[in-house]
Amino acid sequence: MRAIKRALIAFVPLLLTAGGPGINQPDRGPDQTQTAPTARVMTAYEWIKVLRAPATPSEFEPPPGPRVRWPLTGIITQPFGCTGFFLETPAAACPSGFHTGLDIARPQGTPIRAAAPGLAYPFTDDQRYGNHVIIQMQDGLATLYGHMVRMNVSWGQPVNAGDVIGWVGTTGNSTGPHLHFEVRFAGVPYDPMTYLDGSPANPGPLPAGWPGAPPDGTIGRR
Repeated sequence: MRAIKRALIAFVPLLLTAGGPGINQPDRGPDQTQTAPTARVMTAYEWIKVLRAPATPSEFEPPPGPRVRWPLTGIITQPFGCTGFFLETPAAACPSGFHTGLDIARPQGTPIRAAAPGLAYPFTDDQRYGNHVIIQMQDGLATLYGHMVRMNVSWGQPVNAGDVIGWVGTTGNSTGPHLHFEVRFAGVPYDPMTYLDGSPANPGPLPAGWPGAPPDGTIGRR
């Protein structure tokens, strides 16, 4: 009997170990530091693809004259297109850097006005545009206003051309107070000067489902 008790005493710890929780394996080696996951930042193109825009009537025709007005007056310090400025992102056709808009220098605090009517959306972006506003327009156009010291719109706010939407600053990827101004069609940046000087034809059809696109007889309102 005493031998049986000794056998049970030796066997019980084995049962408890087998039925207990499994041993956790480390998720990294002792010499590895844990890195926090980084949030993915949506690009301006990705936002313009999904932000609500004013509806475009099927019979829409651009009004005569320039499609957009100057958001402010100042000195153009960097035009649209290929550039040698070290802060700009290289592109296939512009290995030294491609600038997606106009840089217009003005003192900090100068009012910035909407270049055209639409729905305005404020954003913050420490890496590139700083405090910036996107205005969704009819017919697939959008304007972007970057590096503001302060914004003056709420999310989805309707604005008219000439409304003050913010003030010149130097937030984000900036070397001094200025406005970075873009005009985009279907999310792609084009030279703002062509829209400030006149009313160019759209570069192509809007993708299916683009915000605010005109009605389509085959697939319904896009």
